[in-house]
Amino acid sequence: MKEVVSNVATVVRESVHAEATPWIYNVVIDCLGFSREALMYAMNHMTEHKVTSLVFLDMTPDDRDLWLKTFLAKHYYIRSDLISVFYTV
Repeated sequence: MKEVVSNVATVVRESVHAEATPWIYNVVIDCLGFSREALMYAMNHMTEHKVTSLVFLDMTPDDRDLWLKTFLAKHYYIRSDLISVFYTV
């Protein structure tokens, strides 16, 4: 019985892996035009949602910018009177 428990513990230990994408911090923090606080908020979301961070890493810089603006506005991080500024060309 002790050997079975030991084997289960080994399998669990070997299957544990980091859910966060290791490069996401640098990619998010290097985005220009956002406060560090806003970027950390978005990064926290991405570390909790691996698929989102993987897609974010594959985006062009313009699409990353749009994603951040949309995400932060959707989550009420950015004042609503500033949202229209983001979508002007």
